[in-house]
Amino acid sequence: MKRMLATLAFSMVAFAATPSFADDGAATFVQTEHAKILGLVKAKEATKVSAEIDTMVDFDAIVKRAFGAPCPTGLKTCTDHFADLTDAQKTEVKGLLRKLVEKNYRKNIDKTVDYEVTVKKATESGGETKVRTSAKSKANTREAPVTVDYIVVASGNGYRVVDIVTEGSSLSKNYYDQFHKMLTTSGQGYGQIVKKLNEKVAK
Repeated sequence: MKRMLATLAFSMVAFAATPSFADDGAATFVQTEHAKILGLVKAKEATKVSAEIDTMVDFDAIVKRAFGAPCPTGLKTCTDHFADLTDAQKTEVKGLLRKLVEKNYRKNIDKTVDYEVTVKKATESGGETKVRTSAKSKANTREAPVTVDYIVVASGNGYRVVDIVTEGSSLSKNYYDQFHKMLTTSGQGYGQIVKKLNEKVAK
């Protein structure tokens, strides 16, 4: 999970060039949002950075996928735990996940300024568009690039990111696997999920 959250940070650092498919709405959206966030970070506009992350990432969708509604990227079948949550619980866990993602973003941004990110391609399937990016260290040219896919869906007049897939590993699936275990095989329940998320936010 740490690697996946860090990816949200370093993949927002910079774009190497305009993609050849710049007219693709989802790809342009990802590129534009990254540029906005980078500019706000450099300007030290903390409040505006948070607002822009909310504009780019659909945390409602990530929470639903993390609880199996619908199944997260990479799973064909899953249990819909989201339907069992109260409205208060849905609001609570959404707030914690937002804090956790943003915290890790801010923590890692200073460590990743030497990464160059390029939008490679965009592939539409089933109402979702997978925007593939490649992150390459400029400081260590021998380091293999990291592939990050943004799962984007149309939202009103724009787009939102509903999942982030790093080297084939889905952020929402990572959460789902942990939450599902706490709610079923471990028998710990929702309270344990909140406890663990609060611990990660507090670190």
